[in-house]
Amino acid sequence: MRSMGVENPAVQLAGLRVVGSGYGLNGTELRAFNQSSGTSLVLLVRVPNNKKIVEVDDHKCSLVEFTDDRGRNLLDGVDWGGFPKISKDGNLALIEVSSKTTPSQDASRLQARGTVHVRVAASEHKEKIENLKLEVGTKANVRQEVIQVMKVQKEDDGLVLVLQISRKFMNNMKDIRFYTAEGNPLEIWGRGSFTFGNASQVTYNLDTKSKPESLKVEIDLWQELETLDIPFKVESGIGI
Repeated sequence: MRSMGVENPAVQLAGLRVVGSGYGLNGTELRAFNQSSGTSLVLLVRVPNNKKIVEVDDHKCSLVEFTDDRGRNLLDGVDWGGFPKISKDGNLALIEVSSKTTPSQDASRLQARGTVHVRVAASEHKEKIENLKLEVGTKANVRQEVIQVMKVQKEDDGLVLVLQISRKFMNNMKDIRFYTAEGNPLEIWGRGSFTFGNASQVTYNLDTKSKPESLKVEIDLWQELETLDIPFKVESGIGI
């Protein structure tokens, strides 16, 4: 879908799925769409072209009304689906919200009202670490933030590098890239993170057969970050 310019953030209905009770053994052997019984909405979030969606925080989204036109309350067992999808240009995002309740049998329309919580940025900026020594305890300063090497371990399938980064800095990071001292890019084939308090330890699995003494690092940071609570009210029949 092409991004269409909008002046203000907006939310619209992009998809609707209703799944009835299952069949067979314990009602779970045969299920439509291989999904549990319930009603799901997919919401499309749009932001102005001068903003980029950094994150849709499903933990802070809310659904305060979800009913059908027969008066049935569908708010039981509401769950905001994780892993929202964001378009490459950053102007669009999809997030799913589901209920364990199905509409009345003779219902023809659904209505939902709530708020989608997003973080947006106006631009991005590249920072560089020209010489990150791969020694435990090494520290590098990036924009008054400290990045510290916590672990360097050579394994058969590559190099394991663990960096400690502040939670605030992590939340502002869009991407990170590693290069050899000669400037050759290293593929990141795996990563994971563990957050405690105000710090995060991030593990990067780098595709390299050697254990270099140092690396060059590029970090893309979001600029002019802000949070938005975008209210929505959607209504739909069977057709969208």
